[in-house]
Amino acid sequence: MQSTAFRAMGTDVEFFVEDWLTGPDLASLACQLEASIRRYERIFSRFDPASHLSRLNRQAGCWLEVPAELYEVLQLAAHWFEQTRGYFDPFVGEDMRRIGYSVSFDQLDVTVEPILASTRVPPLRPPIELGPGSAVRLQPGYEVDLGGIAKGFIVARCTEELRAQGLRNFALSAGGDVQVVSDTEPWPVRVANPFGAAEPIGTLVVQRGGVATSGTYKRRWQTPSGRVLHHLLDPFTGLPADTDALSVSVCADELTTAEVLAKVALLLGADGGTHYLDAAREAGLCSSYLIATTKGDVILCN
Repeated sequence: MQSTAFRAMGTDVEFFVEDWLTGPDLASLACQLEASIRRYERIFSRFDPASHLSRLNRQAGCWLEVPAELYEVLQLAAHWFEQTRGYFDPFVGEDMRRIGYSVSFDQLDVTVEPILASTRVPPLRPPIELGPGSAVRLQPGYEVDLGGIAKGFIVARCTEELRAQGLRNFALSAGGDVQVVSDTEPWPVRVANPFGAAEPIGTLVVQRGGVATSGTYKRRWQTPSGRVLHHLLDPFTGLPADTDALSVSVCADELTTAEVLAKVALLLGADGGTHYLDAAREAGLCSSYLIATTKGDVILCN
């Protein structure tokens, strides 16, 4: 197996391929892949003031034409907001800034105490209007943070582009999101250990589809007063979620679906998340999952 890696979207992007490629061919594909991801970053990045998403947030209350990719992900976000009754809520950008997460994680200023009192009023319906063409209007008072669902969309789109190049057996990974394409045998996707050990805590088997992981153990920081924060907010409080699920990994046909299911299950906690994902499996939304708890337990359904 050949592989290559680079840094993008604030994480490590890794490309694994079993199709035989020469060194120049692999390098060429890697360059194309990186260029595609950089283009998507200029659309979706909350941290880039010049991105289309940042422009949408600045012009809340106004109709705005956005790229087709952003329109599609906003449609997905609104759909999943309604399907999960607000547990999946990407309209928490203002609260992300309030707790200090206004820049990429490696640039966080941990010397400043954030404002932890939240006045957030959870919306009853998606606070965004989707008009004809690619016109959207964000309601005033809200900011969009597409986070994981945008990353899942980007990985899935780049996978389609690689498949169009003729690849048939490969995987693309970006910070806990893995998309697999295999015309032969299923691929084992190892789930990172959230307890600090090098060995994975489990394996999910994928032939065509993706695995998404949502966790509170990685992007976390300590404030000057000693309080530990993380980047996954409870949409009903506007504060970092208080959950006994340390990480949740979900395998689904659509990587964006896996992203949503993993995040909602984590917010629900180990017991609630298990029931939620069992119901999702029965409905055909996902095929397998793994939950690691703060008590050190691992719940695997494969």
